[in-house]
Amino acid sequence: MRPARQPLAQLAASLAIAAGLSGCGGGGGDDEVPAPPPTATEYRHSVVVGVAGEQTLTYAAGSGTTAATVTAASASALLPAGTTALVAVHVEPALPGVVVACVSGSGESTNVITGINPGVIAESAAVLFDDRWQPVDASAAWAAAVTSGHAFAGWENCGVKPEGLPSPSSTLSPLANGGYSEDVYDGNPGTTFNVVRINVPAARVAARLSAPGELTTEDPLRPLRLRLTAWRNQAGTVVFVETGTPTAQAPAAARGFIALYVPAS
Repeated sequence: MRPARQPLAQLAASLAIAAGLSGCGGGGGDDEVPAPPPTATEYRHSVVVGVAGEQTLTYAAGSGTTAATVTAASASALLPAGTTALVAVHVEPALPGVVVACVSGSGESTNVITGINPGVIAESAAVLFDDRWQPVDASAAWAAAVTSGHAFAGWENCGVKPEGLPSPSSTLSPLANGGYSEDVYDGNPGTTFNVVRINVPAARVAARLSAPGELTTEDPLRPLRLRLTAWRNQAGTVVFVETGTPTAQAPAAARGFIALYVPAS
């Protein structure tokens, strides 16, 4: 049976708390020691929607009911200059030093597909990497991924959906011919759930791995320049980041995107 839809106002409140909640417990009393303020950390290799290259962002994890924040020296498409409270974050416990940062916004578009998951209130604004992560040659990293055939879990919009717990936005499977298939999720597994499959041939993947990227016009109202970059940590784990940047010809309302792809369990 499909669970009742969570009211969006209630969802917004729970996400704001979840973004800042580092732990919880009962108790109380006059002698209770207050929690220390969150520690801010520089993520110098961050990838930001609408910004070419790396950007330094300062991230502070939330404390108690205080939301996590990012601080940027300059404005980008979804992050103004200064400090921004995050509505949600996604971290991989096995991959420290990488954070998907999501701001309040309409996250109804996933990857190049628009109009799915209506009611999503989180929009991925950046993928943060600290000094444990370095960019690597994307073409070589993709060739290794193709050889291994191992799938990747996509995390866009911090996995937030209007119902159910946060879950991956997609599963990307490299193919032996150098292309990939990606199952983009409309809804949450276990509830109302549809899969939209994207098949990307090798030539188009190669274009996305190049510096100029690939121009996609599947949606004439949202022409995007797609790029796929690779990052490796000190343990040798490789993750990918896909960015979609609206072209100069795109309508003013067209939104870009950013998605983190981590090895699927």
